[in-house]
Amino acid sequence: MEHIWSKIEELRDQYDLLKEDHTPIDVFTFLEVDLGLDPIPFDDLLSKYRVEAAIKADFSGIYLDAEQYTLMEKGPEWKLNRLRFTVAHELAHYFLHRNLPQTSHFASLTDFAKWTANYDGHKYTAEQEANEFAGCLLVPKTRLGQLFDEFANEANRLMPNFMDSGQLRDKFAERVAPRFGVNSQVIAIRLDRDGIWPAS
Repeated sequence: MEHIWSKIEELRDQYDLLKEDHTPIDVFTFLEVDLGLDPIPFDDLLSKYRVEAAIKADFSGIYLDAEQYTLMEKGPEWKLNRLRFTVAHELAHYFLHRNLPQTSHFASLTDFAKWTANYDGHKYTAEQEANEFAGCLLVPKTRLGQLFDEFANEANRLMPNFMDSGQLRDKFAERVAPRFGVNSQVIAIRLDRDGIWPAS
């Protein structure tokens, strides 16, 4: 995964909007303004293709489930957080997997959707990389580490073995998730993956 972490550091250096102190990371503005990609609402994308978003075969935009996109600012916070992660996931394909699709092979979105169901045998790796990219992009390790250190100073004073408590870990993830605009599960994964507070 080091190539993913390196790519994210490169992007943070290149784009001010992605800096670690700009959480929650505004992937929607980054998508449209910085990258010049089109968000394309697509009716029933989720029900028809079982995906909430999909990068276009020519990498010029991202299809988004129209209902979720339309309700982005009016729906519950967890839906916005989910959409933020989904867009970050698709941006991973934009930055990491442009060499996989061959645009000429796709006559329609249906053809492309069928291809993305397998990614020519690379589906598992591509999806794992995209999830890692999205998590790292939205939850900068340094910032999460700072919040953990602040929490740990107090928690250690009250309960010296606090890191053995899975319940306390879950509470910490819930507490800091809004600062990154993600759901608590994303924080829990980053705590584990970044070695900040591994699950016991």
